[in-house]
Amino acid sequence: MKNRIGAAKGFVAGVLVMALLSGTIVMASSNVRELVFGVRVNVDGEAVAFASDNQPFIIDGRTFLPVGAIANALGFDVQWDAATTTVNVTTDSAAVITEVAITESVTEVEEVAEVNPITPAEIAAFQVAWGEGLVAISVAYADEDEDHVPVAANVLDTLYGYADGHVLFKPTVAQEVPFRPTWEMAASYFIGGDVEEADTGFAIKPWTDVVWCPDGMYILNGETALWMGSVYLTDGDGEVTRVEKSIGLYRAEDGAVRMHLHHSSLPHVG
Repeated sequence: MKNRIGAAKGFVAGVLVMALLSGTIVMASSNVRELVFGVRVNVDGEAVAFASDNQPFIIDGRTFLPVGAIANALGFDVQWDAATTTVNVTTDSAAVITEVAITESVTEVEEVAEVNPITPAEIAAFQVAWGEGLVAISVAYADEDEDHVPVAANVLDTLYGYADGHVLFKPTVAQEVPFRPTWEMAASYFIGGDVEEADTGFAIKPWTDVVWCPDGMYILNGETALWMGSVYLTDGDGEVTRVEKSIGLYRAEDGAVRMHLHHSSLPHVG
């Protein structure tokens, strides 16, 4: 999968200058919402090479670039003055401060046209579709005139990536067989089967509503994305069950967003 490339509006040095020079990134914020890798930088039309452990990135819409790699690409010398906590970027004729050198000399951060990155809106739409799919299976099972099996098959085919290979699926209440990498094993869990005795059909329980907690956190990485958070399931009696989920999404060849990682568990009770 290719990484998402985003447009950078500027370089923020501030308190992260030393961290970026060393390749170690320290963030004070405890509420990170979006982290994007794959930024490519050109200086005078030439791509800047970054070390594998010191890559540029975008976090919550702010772009961070390693000072050392940029300055070297410009032919400048970089020195760290610990006594004054100053980064000195020097040419043959004069010293310039880091922010000015980087802002004036970095000409562009390109977007690769063929990349079709997953967006936060698509994550939200996928979550709604998954919740509606679970409820649809339950409703079809309760309706004597409707066959719930094709409804469940459609959910698995549409939302899970089994057609492209194995899915890392760890269901909420599976026991002897906790992992379900194949379509058949997932179907056994959702609508009942013979993979294990406990497979009585999670999706055919009388679910009426599914709510994905809006304060869940996600990471975008081009044509893949990760999300984790709480999900609340309501049954026919109005009882609400909270489950903790981590999901991994990818852009399939047909352009659809599907899931190739699904880990679900009940909160620990100790």
